[in-house]
Amino acid sequence: MLKMTILQFFLRGIPESLLVVWAIYVFSFKEIVAKPFIISSCLFAIIVYIVRLLPIHYGVHTIIIVLLYIFINFFINKISINKSISAIFLAVIFLSISELINILILDLFNINLNSIGINSVPAALYTSVSLFIFAGFIFIFYKTAYKSKLSSTKAFNDYNN
Repeated sequence: MLKMTILQFFLRGIPESLLVVWAIYVFSFKEIVAKPFIISSCLFAIIVYIVRLLPIHYGVHTIIIVLLYIFINFFINKISINKSISAIFLAVIFLSISELINILILDLFNINLNSIGINSVPAALYTSVSLFIFAGFIFIFYKTAYKSKLSSTKAFNDYNN
C-alpha cells in the first residue's frame, strides 16, 4: 500500500496530475482544451489517490493508473487509444527520469527523507523538485516538437484551404 496523505495529495498529487495531463496533450500533439484538461486532471489526481490506498503490491498501482488514464484520455480528452498509450508511456518515462534525478540530487546533498519524516511538508517539498524537472522536459518538448508540428499542420491546412 502506498498511502498518500492529504498534504501529499495537494502538494504533490494535484500538481503532478496537471503536469501529466499537459504532457499527454503535448506528446499526443493535441491542442489543449481547458474544460477537459481541468476535469481529467482532477479525476486523475483522485484516481491516483484512491488507487494508492488499495492494498496492492508496489508497481501494480502504476499499471492500474495507466489503464484508467487511457480511458480518461479517450473519453474526456478525446485522444485516440494509440496516441494515448504512447503519450502516457512517454510521460511515465520522463516522470521516472525526473524522479531518478531528484533522488540523485537528494543523495548528493545527503538528504534523508526518512529522517525528516516521509509525510512531512519538507519531504513533500524536497520530492517536488522532480515535478520541476518533469515540467522542464515537457516544456522543452513543447517548444521544439509540439510547436513545430502544430505550425506545420496549420500551414498545411491553410495551404489546402
